Amino acid sequence: MEAHQDVVIRLHQQALIAEFGIAALRSQDLQVLFDMAAQLAARGLGSDFTKVLEYLPEENSFLVRAGVGWRPGVVGHARIGSEMESAAGYAFRTGRPVTSNVLSEESRFQIPRLLVEHGVRRAANVVIRGESTPYGVLEADSRDGEPFTPDDTNFLQALANTLGVAIDRERARQERNRLAALAEARAREAEEALRARDELLRQKDLLMREIDHRVKNSLTVTRSLLAMQARITPDPSSRALLEEAAQRVSTIARVHDRLYRSSRIGHVDLADYLQGLCEDLHYASGLADAGRPLHVAVEVAEYSADDAVAIGLIVTELLTNTAKYGAGAVDLQCRRQPDGGLRLSVQDAGGGLPPDFVPAEATGLGMVLIHGLSQKLSGTLRWHAPGDDRGLLVTLDLPPPSPAAHDEPC
Repeated sequence: MEAHQDVVIRLHQQALIAEFGIAALRSQDLQVLFDMAAQLAARGLGSDFTKVLEYLPEENSFLVRAGVGWRPGVVGHARIGSEMESAAGYAFRTGRPVTSNVLSEESRFQIPRLLVEHGVRRAANVVIRGESTPYGVLEADSRDGEPFTPDDTNFLQALANTLGVAIDRERARQERNRLAALAEARAREAEEALRARDELLRQKDLLMREIDHRVKNSLTVTRSLLAMQARITPDPSSRALLEEAAQRVSTIARVHDRLYRSSRIGHVDLADYLQGLCEDLHYASGLADAGRPLHVAVEVAEYSADDAVAIGLIVTELLTNTAKYGAGAVDLQCRRQPDGGLRLSVQDAGGGLPPDFVPAEATGLGMVLIHGLSQKLSGTLRWHAPGDDRGLLVTLDLPPPSPAAHDEPC
């Protein structure tokens, strides 16, 4: 009869374990599972009291997270020592189940005041753990003298193990959520940083355009003043020098005008720039008044502002020289070379250079500018003596723009 009753109890306990396993699969609310584990432990063991204890490392104690039979105010508030001050602490520290059927005779640990106040005489404790660190202890306590058996401890441990798996799952879910939230926060930070960078670049872009616009306006005023001074200067040579200076200032101003309008701050479309510059020079240099055509063919090439200014000044000086000393139509070309460089050429139909004129030794400001700026651009300048009726040919071979210089931030 006693054996039959024991079988009935074990089958009942197995049914409770199965019920708890299904609930643990369906629910993600740990508190619901804590409460259920305490209730099923009480039902399966016929205990007066059960409790789920959570270990609090910062306090080095246990918190009663769930329980059955305790007076109001215990569950959710009461603390129990985690060292040798309780059977729960002993089980947690050793990592093994602890059963004490006669607490009053126990020498391994102390009896917590909470158990004494409720008249507890025996206790069974098992550790709640999954794959990660132990969570705490599941404990069953009774007032009567009926002993807890190893099968009872196994039943309690099965409940604790199921609870441990559920806790691991919840910890993993929380960790995933934490990592997802962290990734989202970092993505937001990166997006905000990009927006801030884009705004700074936009503001810098506007500032640079405004600077170029104002510089262009200032240079235009300077050119106008030089031109006015030239008109009222009676000495022809002084007037010519002022007009040349005004034209050089105009050349630089045109670059800043192109920078102001450019889609890429700090860089100029050389074809657009030289086409406009040559239109101005055709009239300003006197070529148009002399009935001399100016043919311009420039391939698209993007250059930095500094290089564009240097190239523009060289073109200004060459066209000014051919207007003074050359004859016939003028042909200006700017062609890409196989190596990625650029060849600038200016040719007229005049008689070429005087026999005793050596370009490299010329001391005039225009020639000094041409040679100096060519060196600044690392270009190769050549003056070709006329061999036919095409007149003087001047070529300037420029190396490919440096990638670092071409792509430098503005």
